[in-house]
Amino acid sequence: MKSFAYLALAIALCVFGFFGLLSIGAPFLLTGVPMLIVYPWRSRRSVLWPTLASVWALSATYVLVAPLGCSSSGSAPSLPGSAPSSTSGGVTSCANLLGIDYSGGASYNPPLLPALLAGIAVAIVVALALRALLVRRAVTA
Repeated sequence: MKSFAYLALAIALCVFGFFGLLSIGAPFLLTGVPMLIVYPWRSRRSVLWPTLASVWALSATYVLVAPLGCSSSGSAPSLPGSAPSSTSGGVTSCANLLGIDYSGGASYNPPLLPALLAGIAVAIVVALALRALLVRRAVTA
């Protein structure tokens, strides 16, 4: 019965994540797929929990580092005979939850790769640390 409930939850997360992929579905899909992958080892805490924690760490880190909102400002070209504007063109500025500023020209599109790489790095660290903790805890118990 526990096996059926585990599979049902994993499949439900995958289905919800797939249909909500363009809004909030990615973390659900990224939780359901690893649950299905580690299904044969679900009774081993040192395999299941580091896998799930790494997915959650990747998602959380990505949200913290990725630029969430951007604003653009521009200036009109100066009229003949008036003082030239100090800014030529426009400026696009993007911020995130950590306060990292992504800024560029008028058609600037902030990169998402740094957020993805930071998420992957944090996910690896979390998975290795949690696995080491759970394996050490199992040996001493």
